Amino acid sequence: MLSAVGSSGSRQATLLDVARLAGVHVSTVSRVLTDSPQLNIRPATRARVEAAAAELRYRPNATARALRSASTGALGMLVPSLRNPVYSEIIRGAFERAWERDFVVVLAEDRGGGEAERAYERLVEQGRIDGLLIAGVRPDSLLPGRAAGASVPFVFVNRRQLDGGHNVSMREEDAAAMAGEHLLALGHTRLAHVAGPADIDTARRRVAGFLAVARDHRLEPRVIHAAFDERAGHDAMLALLQGADPPTGVFVSNINQAIGALAAARVAGRRIPDDVSLIAYDDDPIGDFLCPPLTAIRMPLHELGAAGVDAIMARIGGRPAADVTVQTVPELVVRASTAEASPRPTPSRRGRSSARARRA
Repeated sequence: MLSAVGSSGSRQATLLDVARLAGVHVSTVSRVLTDSPQLNIRPATRARVEAAAAELRYRPNATARALRSASTGALGMLVPSLRNPVYSEIIRGAFERAWERDFVVVLAEDRGGGEAERAYERLVEQGRIDGLLIAGVRPDSLLPGRAAGASVPFVFVNRRQLDGGHNVSMREEDAAAMAGEHLLALGHTRLAHVAGPADIDTARRRVAGFLAVARDHRLEPRVIHAAFDERAGHDAMLALLQGADPPTGVFVSNINQAIGALAAARVAGRRIPDDVSLIAYDDDPIGDFLCPPLTAIRMPLHELGAAGVDAIMARIGGRPAADVTVQTVPELVVRASTAEASPRPTPSRRGRSSARARRA
C-alpha cells in the first residue's frame, strides 16, 4: 500500500508512487523533480507533485541518476587541516548545503608531501566527483594550475587566487580592521600582530586590514608572520613580549595561534588582559573556556561553506565563473582577554572587562 511507502522499515518510494499520489504522469514527476527547463505546467500541479514527493520521502536513485545525467552526485572538498576548528564549520556548511541539493561531499586533507595532487587524481581524474571545492591551497601547490585545465568545475573557498572568477571568500580586511579598532578604542597604542604565513592570501588580507586602521592613527604595529598553529603562535607572542618596548595590544591571526599566545604570556609572566590585551581572528565556542576567555572576531564560516557549494553548483549548471564574497559583516565577540590600556588596571576597569565578558 502507498501508505507504507517511504516510511521507516518499508521500501523506497519510486517515481511511479509519487505520480500515483499526485495524479499525474510519471514523466511529469521526473521533470518537476529535476527542474527540467522543457516542462511547462501550472504552479498548482508542480506544488502537488512536490508535496507528494515530500509525503512519500522520495529520494532519487543515485545510480539511475548517474546513468541518465552522467552525474556522480558527489562534490569533492580539499581542506588544508582537519585540526583547525575553522574548517570544521566551513565543512559543516558545505555538507548541509550539498545535502539540501541532493549531493554528498567527499572530503580530503592536504597535509603536504603531494597529498593534494594525489587526492586530485583520485577524485577528479577518476571521475568520482562533479565539482571540486578547494578550501585552502599551499603556496607550492600545483593544484591551481591543474584545476584550471580540469574537466570538472572548481572553486577556491576561503582563498583568493590572482586569476579570479573562481574565488569564494569573506570580508577578511573588515574583520582585521574591527580587531584594530577594538584595541584602539581601549586606548592601546603599542600594537602588534601575530600574522599567518606571508605567502597565504587570507593572512595578507588580515595584515592589510589591521595596518590600515593603525596607520589612520599614525601607528605602525610590529608584524610577525608565523604558521597557523599553536607552537608558532606561542613562539611569535613570546618574541613580542620579550622584545624591546613590548606591545599592550596584540591581534592574532587565528584561534590555534591564539591558544599558543595565551601560553606564551604565562611563560613571559604577563597577565592577560592586565598587561597585554589579546584578540583573535576566528571565534570558536572554545573561546569561552580558555583562561581568560578569548575576545575574537566571529566570521560567517557556515555561510562560506554553503556559498562554496552554491558557486560550484552554478558552474555545474553552466553559469559563467564569478567571484563571490560572503557579505555578512564580521562580529566582534568581547570576552575577558581585552581591557583598557593601563600600566596597572584599577578594580573598576577589571569589573567593566568582566561585564563585557558576561555579555559576550
